[in-house]
Amino acid sequence: MSMDKKSNKLFSSFEDENLTFTKEDRLETFQKIKRNNKSNPSKKRNFLPEGKRIAPVMGTVMVLILAIGLFLPNLYSGNEVNLYNSDEQQATTQKENLSFSALLMSNGSNHRSNINILLTYNGRDRSVKLVPIPRDTYVQVIDSEGKMLGKDKLMHASALNGQPETVLNTVSNLFDISVDYYSVIAEEKIYEILGIKKDSLKDNSLLVNEVGNSIEEQASKINNLLEVSDTNIPNDITNDLKDSSSDSIKIIDMEEGIEKKVINGIYYLEINQEHLLKTKKTLKQHLSDEK
Repeated sequence: MSMDKKSNKLFSSFEDENLTFTKEDRLETFQKIKRNNKSNPSKKRNFLPEGKRIAPVMGTVMVLILAIGLFLPNLYSGNEVNLYNSDEQQATTQKENLSFSALLMSNGSNHRSNINILLTYNGRDRSVKLVPIPRDTYVQVIDSEGKMLGKDKLMHASALNGQPETVLNTVSNLFDISVDYYSVIAEEKIYEILGIKKDSLKDNSLLVNEVGNSIEEQASKINNLLEVSDTNIPNDITNDLKDSSSDSIKIIDMEEGIEKKVINGIYYLEINQEHLLKTKKTLKQHLSDEK
């Protein structure tokens, strides 16, 4: 048989069989070499002629080329798909992991905030919780730089410092969570957008609850309010809020935990500790998606 025919037969066998080189193959090869050396002792230490050394080397090279040709397309295709999926999955994961809190507050006469509603959002189920806080709630007021200014009504927090961050810090301290954003809305605009008649509700706690109930029933009203507000909420987060439905918005009623209190002849509303702790836990679980 000629060399060409032998080569053709060799490569044909490569195509028909899986190219593997096991431990048993290595042992068998070494044994063959050892037997050949014993049968030809005179050639034991001699190098092979140049022409005979090329054939095994070429065979090895061809095996490597075939292996690369078989595996490289699969590797490249897999990486391409994984990279694409990775970007898409990362964007989805980031959106699902998005949780934040914001304070919706009114801007009324003398810079007092008669309406304060804490909002928390969970991106995994696109749910919203609203906490209407009566303006007369007795709180520790903390200014925009984190300095304690003493205890007073929540409605006075913005008037004492003139910055929305003061109300944010005060509410953050009250519920022991970080309040990320604010939205300051003209008080009359709130009544107009929500269709509430201010004069029909004399009690501020009832007024605040009415505002919360209107938002709960009409989720789109949140965006209507944000559109006319002075806010630091980014547009992409505002878009996430638009995806919320009325069914996903729940109110945490603070009225049942409110106790009337008079200090130095001044009327206040104080949240009892049991209800306050319960509300803190609920908000933290909502923001962290804990069960």
